[in-house]
Formats: sequence, C-alpha cells, structure tokens
Amino acid sequence: MSFLRRAFFYLLIFLLAPACATVKPLPPPAKEFIPPGPVAQSYYHFLLAQLYQKEGNIDQATGQYLKAIEKDKTSAYLHTQLAALYLKKGLTEKALQEGEKAIQVNPESIPAHLLIAGLYLSLNQREKAIQAYQVVTRLEPRNQEAQLFLGTLYAEQKEYAKAISHFQTLIEIDPHSLMGHYYLARIYAETKRFPEARIHYQASLAIKPHFEPAMMDLALIHEIQQEYEKAVKLYREILSLNPSNSQAHERLGQVFIRQNKLNEALGEFQAVEKLTINNTEVRTKIGLIYFEQGRLDEAIAQFSLVLSSQPDNHRVRYYLGTAYEEKKELERAAEEFKQIPPSSPLYGDSQIHLAYIFDKQNKAEEAISSLRSAIQAKPDNPDLYRFLASLHEKRNQFEEGIRLLKKALDLAPRDEKILFNLGVLQDKSGKWEECITLMRQILEGNPKHAQALNYIGYTYAEKGLNLDEAEMLIKQALELKPDDGYITDSLGWVYFKKGEIEKAIVELEKAHRLAPDDPVIAEHLGDAYAQRKLHDKAIEMYERALKLDPKKSELKEKIKKLRQEKKRP
Repeated sequence: MSFLRRAFFYLLIFLLAPACATVKPLPPPAKEFIPPGPVAQSYYHFLLAQLYQKEGNIDQATGQYLKAIEKDKTSAYLHTQLAALYLKKGLTEKALQEGEKAIQVNPESIPAHLLIAGLYLSLNQREKAIQAYQVVTRLEPRNQEAQLFLGTLYAEQKEYAKAISHFQTLIEIDPHSLMGHYYLARIYAETKRFPEARIHYQASLAIKPHFEPAMMDLALIHEIQQEYEKAVKLYREILSLNPSNSQAHERLGQVFIRQNKLNEALGEFQAVEKLTINNTEVRTKIGLIYFEQGRLDEAIAQFSLVLSSQPDNHRVRYYLGTAYEEKKELERAAEEFKQIPPSSPLYGDSQIHLAYIFDKQNKAEEAISSLRSAIQAKPDNPDLYRFLASLHEKRNQFEEGIRLLKKALDLAPRDEKILFNLGVLQDKSGKWEECITLMRQILEGNPKHAQALNYIGYTYAEKGLNLDEAEMLIKQALELKPDDGYITDSLGWVYFKKGEIEKAIVELEKAHRLAPDDPVIAEHLGDAYAQRKLHDKAIEMYERALKLDPKKSELKEKIKKLRQEKKRP
C-alpha cells in the first residue's frame, strides 16, 4: 500500500470547498475617505457585490464585480474576487483568466498567485501549479499554504528531498501544523524511514488525538514491521471511535489472517460486507477463508455470488473450480476451469488443474490434450511442460518426458523443480549418472535441497557405490527434514548396504512408522529382517508390501523362499 495514495484527498477538499482558503473573499484595505470619481463608483459596486454574495446571489454578485472592475481596472483584488466567484460557479476557465489579469495588474498579489496555483491544481496542470506556489514562497517565504502544497506536489512526483524540505519549513513556521506533520510522516513511511514516520504521526496525533488518517497509517506501519498486536490494538481503537470505518475492518481482517486467526478475520470481512455495497473483493476474501476452513459449500456460495455480478472475474472462477475440485465434484470443477480463456494469466494453472482432473478420471488422452493446447497458447510457461512431462512419466514414456523437461529448462534454467524432475526421469530411463549430475546442479544453487541430497544418497546406496558419501548426504537431508519417512528409509538402506543390519532395522522401522503405506519401505524392512533371520517379521513386511503393490511379483518369490527356509531343520 502506498502511503501517498491519498496525498491530495484532504488538500483537494480544502482547495475546492465553496469557501476555499485560496479564494476566500478578503476585505479591502480600510479607507477613511474615498473621494468622488471612478474609484468611489468601483467601491460602491464592490459593496453591492459583497452584499449579494452574503445573500448567496452569485449571479448578481458577479455582475456587480464586473461593474466594479469596469470603474477600476487596476485592482488586482477585484479580479481575484471575481475569479473566486467564477470558481464557485464551476467556470474554471473564466476564473483562470481573471486570476491571470489580477497578476498582470499586480505581479506581487499573493492571493492572486494562490488562486492561480489552486486553479492549475484543479485542472491537473501540476507543473504550472508548482511554479505559481514557488512565486508565493519567493514573495512570502512563510506562507503556509504554499509550503504545504509544494511539499505535497513534490511528494506526488517522488521528489522526496524537495517535499521534505517544504514540510520541514512548514513545521518551522508552525510547529503545530497538523498537515505538515502528517504529510511529512507519510513521506517518511513511503521511503521506509519508519522511525521518523512514527515521530511525525505521533506529533500529528498530539495535535489532533483522534486524527483517523494518522492512526490508520501508523497501524499500517505496525503491520509492515510485523508488530501485529500493536496494529490490532490501534485498529480496534479506530473502530471504537468510528465503527463504520470499513477500511479499518478490512485491514484488521488482513492482520488476523497473518496471525492465522481465521474466525476473527471472517468477522471483520463480514463487517465490511455489511458496510459496503456489492464489495466483490471482500466477498472473495470471505470465500477464501471458508475454503481454508474446509467450509467448501459456503466458499462456493461466496465465489458464485461474486461471479453472478462479475462473470469475467477469472481469478474468482479459478477459486470456484478449485473449491469444486477439493469437494471431489470433478465435473463441475472442470466446467469452471474450461471457462478461463487463454488471455487470462490463470489459463496455464487452470489447464494444469483440468489435466489433473482428467488424469484422476483415467482420461489420459484428454489430460495430455488439455496441456498441449495450453502450451500452444502459453508456450513460455515452463510449468505446463513440467506437468505434461509428469503425465508421460506415468505412462512410462520417459524419453518424451525428458524432451519436455529440457524444453522447460530452456525457459527456466535454474528452476529446482524442473531440474529435480528431469533428474528423476533420467534415472528411470537408466541414465543414473546424468541424474546425479542434475541433482548436484541443484545443490550448487541450494545446498539445503533435502530431496536432491537424498536422491544422490539413495542412488549410491542402490548401486552400492560411495556409501560413506551417501550416508553423509542423507544425514544432511535428515537434518533438514527429520520426520521424512522416505529419507529415513534411505539412511536405513545405506546401513543395509554397508552390512550394518541392526542400525538398518532401527531406521527402517522408523521409516515404516512414518510412511506405513509405502511398499518400497515395507520391502526394505522385510529385507533387513530376512538378513537377521527374523523370518516371521520379514514375511509380514513382504506381504504388506505386496498388498500395497500387487504387481511386484518378486515379493512372492521372497515370501516363498522364506517359508521354505522356515521348514528346514
């Protein structure tokens, strides 16, 4: 969030209000006696203009000012007052013309320059506004309005040093300048000078204790610096003063999400929903909280409500598809993902989900076709190649998978997932040395990649090579993931290959507890038991492995062999 996003909000209200400070009528210099003649006649029309203005009769007042100017064309003051009336009537161009006439008559008229600056600002002519305010500061260096607007204009242009200088000057002129402290704080916050920002936010709150913009910004600083309890306290204080502050409710909800307090976050977002009209963003957040809580029907209802008013909201449609997928309503999920067009940034992800659904439905050709179509639309998305490769891997089409992963690697040369998957496929295709090379490449960029450490170690164990290095690598992986059943199995398998059977059994039993449904781990533990002549335990593990993987015929041979050994005297 930008701290300067609302930088002109209060100033523009101040500038464009009907009795704006820059165009507020000022009494003319008092004169004890005005002799007869044009000046006296001009003064007469001026007084009539003032009376009409007080009565709210702007048109009559305008006419009297025009008559006053006709009698005294040298009065910058009269041109300024007429410009103010034109501005009230919304006649900006006429107001600008009168302001320029005032400056022509009296180049040192500060009210005229302030009026012109304000008009340029309202017309979004920032550079001209800056020049006009600079003239004011040259004529009157202690003019607070000019210092304030110059500071804000420079801040908007990200010329922060100049902006800070003007706000500091403003505070020197008036140490109790609320807006001076407030906008200086915003610049410090925007430039991440948070300690200085806090000082000036606190100063603005000392001047006006319940100044909501300063309280909101200060709470946001607490958020940014992860001082969540302080942020919560401040947002709650704001809401105690103004329960209808929807932004405070929403920000508080975001803090609760960061604290993983989803019920509290839900309450805040529901409050925002009541305070705002058709707030689709908040409804989406409510839906995501329901999704996270497993309340899928309620999540689906929220996402559907958003889509009823925003059918082209692809992000929410993606969430809806994901909710249906999580609910196992795969056909409805697929229908939502299909509606996300190739032009959407979420098209690639939606096609990956669609392919996953087809794969779950044993529609391999449809899964592959959806990803190939996605690649045609998004040829620079490496994830599409990676997921398509995984489908070919399931069909034992390793070479096609390798080809696709190499294409993905051209797009993302340092992507660890692609490197790892490519290494696995190289191993499955019998090129285990190339697999080791790829895993080491991963470790060069990320020495703490537990799966790469484990893969090298397990591969060496399987080959009976470099067992000491294999043990070292796997232990490094276990330090990173101590409760990973597969890595624990690798360590047990290294011990088995080294002939350290007791140590192998300890690790393999632990691995089986951590991953009881993995047939390979069950078989490894069976092998270790068999090596120790624990025939019954070994048979039990082999039978479990066979139940988990009925296609593995060699397990039947192992069971048969052990049963024969048991019969021998």
